[in-house]
Amino acid sequence: SVYRSAGWMEMEGRSLDELRRSARGLENGIEATLVAYSNLASSASSAAFTPSSSAEPAPVERLERELSAQLEQLGELNESMSRYASGPGAISLHTLQRHREILHDYSAEFGKTRASIKAAHERASLLDTVRLEIRDYRATATPAGGRAGETTSLLRERNALHNAMRSADEVLGRAHSTQSNLHDQRGMLTNIRRNVIGIAVRVPALASLIANIGARKRRDVLVLGGTTGVCVVLLIWATIM
Repeated sequence: SVYRSAGWMEMEGRSLDELRRSARGLENGIEATLVAYSNLASSASSAAFTPSSSAEPAPVERLERELSAQLEQLGELNESMSRYASGPGAISLHTLQRHREILHDYSAEFGKTRASIKAAHERASLLDTVRLEIRDYRATATPAGGRAGETTSLLRERNALHNAMRSADEVLGRAHSTQSNLHDQRGMLTNIRRNVIGIAVRVPALASLIANIGARKRRDVLVLGGTTGVCVVLLIWATIM
């Protein structure tokens, strides 16, 4: 489209630093939108699927459109940054790979949450349909004579089905709540990993410093072990003599 072509032309004219800042800001925005989207998955209320007015989409639909647009824009930013993979002032392959992994994780999380919301909506619609059928049947049925026992049996079966579906809905609600907690923990771990990687990228000598410390520690252990061994041998020799 013309709009998308204009967006690509605008990205190609931006510097690498500008692209990286835009990517980080967009990643933070996607993470916040995913949290709101996951909260809808845990609630799974009918209001989330009902538009507030004819001119506005439902909350779920609005967040899905927003996330799709943000993920698409982040993918375009990653493609633009990949053009700086060589030449003066090139972006490191490690940094570029990190941005691609973040995009992949967000896309996977969006797909799983969207599937959960769709399943919850279908369960809620099915439960509402069963409730409506029971109410209509109770309103139209007039138990009399031999039909009283049959009607009572049907109502008992409907009530049993309703209770079973309500129990299943409660279990699924707890599962969605657990999923939301796991998503929050994942976001925290992602931020920690991002900060650690950012420090490693800003301070390239940090890895070599850690390696030198580890080598010196191993050397000290060897020296200490050798000294201890010699002392033990001399102690045994002195005892024998």
